Amino acid sequence: MADYYSILGVPKTADDIEIKAAFRKLAKIYHPDKNPNNPDAKHLFENILKAYNILIHPSSRRRYDLRGSEYTQPAKTQHTKRKTQKEWTFTEEEQQRRQYYEKHYKAKQQERAKQQAPPPKAHNDYKYILFATPIAVALLMLVISMFTDTPKTIPLPKTATLPVNTTVALNVQETGTTQRLTNGETPYGSYFGGIKTFVTNNSIQINNSSSYDAVVILFDRETHAYLQHAYVQSSYMVEFSKLPDNGVYWKCVLGKYWDKNKPLMNETVAGGFDSIVQYQNWKTTPTLFNKHISSEDLEIMDVIEKTSAAKKHISNEADFFGK
Repeated sequence: MADYYSILGVPKTADDIEIKAAFRKLAKIYHPDKNPNNPDAKHLFENILKAYNILIHPSSRRRYDLRGSEYTQPAKTQHTKRKTQKEWTFTEEEQQRRQYYEKHYKAKQQERAKQQAPPPKAHNDYKYILFATPIAVALLMLVISMFTDTPKTIPLPKTATLPVNTTVALNVQETGTTQRLTNGETPYGSYFGGIKTFVTNNSIQINNSSSYDAVVILFDRETHAYLQHAYVQSSYMVEFSKLPDNGVYWKCVLGKYWDKNKPLMNETVAGGFDSIVQYQNWKTTPTLFNKHISSEDLEIMDVIEKTSAAKKHISNEADFFGK
């Protein structure tokens, strides 16, 4: 009787998992489709399949074990203790071929796995993310701008010096949180929001003729909505452009030594002059735009004396930051 355990190459104590694994391994090697030039391949595979079908089912395996022990149990004698040699159904050539396949099967499987494995990436994916992110943000901003009506926010134009009295009065070096901003900066952008412009040629120039630095804020004359603001150094002027036809009015604060961390308005605003000289509100005297007004006309900003007729323009912190 054929030794089905030897055909599959498993011990008699093998469980179902080991039997299935052995059969699959041999089927990949000895299947007739894998050996078209071997006339004995079909017969060899039939023996493997028969051994598998007998051993994989508990009832047939039990019967095989009982019958097999009757035929294969050797006669015990007092002259020898050698085990009975296993009975093979393969020819010597087939046995050598099986040994060759078993020897090289694992090496071939490893080589095949290496060939199927994806090649390592030559570049780091993070490199492409760093390039793609700015492009995606730019496209998003372009789409938003296409569907956004005016007013639109744009950077404030650069400031220009007046032909006279252009000497800067202050020369404060930055120490700690105290510093001097540059003309045109918008220190309260996070509080008031973006600069608003309109499709017009309306503009206004404000000359800081005082000996103090200032922050100037423009509002719409009719809606009182915030438009633009800028930091203006002493003896400099700033130009606000693309303003609404309604006209505008402005507020300002004069002082020295800008402190970027100074809390104002019950700590709702960060940044202000360490030494505030005066708040002003020119709401009652707005600037109107018509054919008689040109961009060359200037608004003059200086400290208002409390005894002067213009004292009505003196304001306070709450009014300055009112929206």
